[in-house]
Amino acid sequence: MRPGHSPPHDTGGHDQHGFALVTGLIMLVLISLLGLSASRGIRQESVMANNTRERDLAFQAAEAALADAESKLQSVYHVNVIANDFSLAGLIDRSTASTEDRIKPTTAKYWTDPAPLGHGWFDSNGAVDSGKSIATGQVIAGVDQQARYVVEYLGTVPPPMPNSVCSTTAYRYRFTALAIGASTRSRKIADTRVMLQSEVMLCPT
Repeated sequence: MRPGHSPPHDTGGHDQHGFALVTGLIMLVLISLLGLSASRGIRQESVMANNTRERDLAFQAAEAALADAESKLQSVYHVNVIANDFSLAGLIDRSTASTEDRIKPTTAKYWTDPAPLGHGWFDSNGAVDSGKSIATGQVIAGVDQQARYVVEYLGTVPPPMPNSVCSTTAYRYRFTALAIGASTRSRKIADTRVMLQSEVMLCPT
């Protein structure tokens, strides 16, 4: 080494250590982002599965309510209709209503709007008004509220019936069932509402 000259500094190792640190930090951030994304996806899938289960329960409850209403039609509700007694909550006489009103009552939101705008399944607070419908005897476990239904008398159809359904005067009825979703653990999930309808032509025996 010549006098007056300092030895050269080797900075290559420090540069490599610095590059490795930056690369490691970048990888750590990427892994963290992937973890957060996976966690969010799992939560969304859990919510979707919960919603699907809730809707399935409500659908089953509504179907069971329709079956219950149909099984009691001739022995209970038709007897009231023949007697012209519509005092039973949930039994409605639409035989004198206009054709349009019988097909689609009043408004598109008739079944969900509170009275007097709609039928009044729910009161002004959003709770089910039990005075406007019939409680089903078919119990479905896990739902927030057991399904309820309404029986509408739509009038008669004179013979002869198409396809020989009835040889005598037939009575038309429509059933509308409403079911509320499930309650899960400590968090109440009852936003899902399933409404089903069926129409029956009754040939009295």
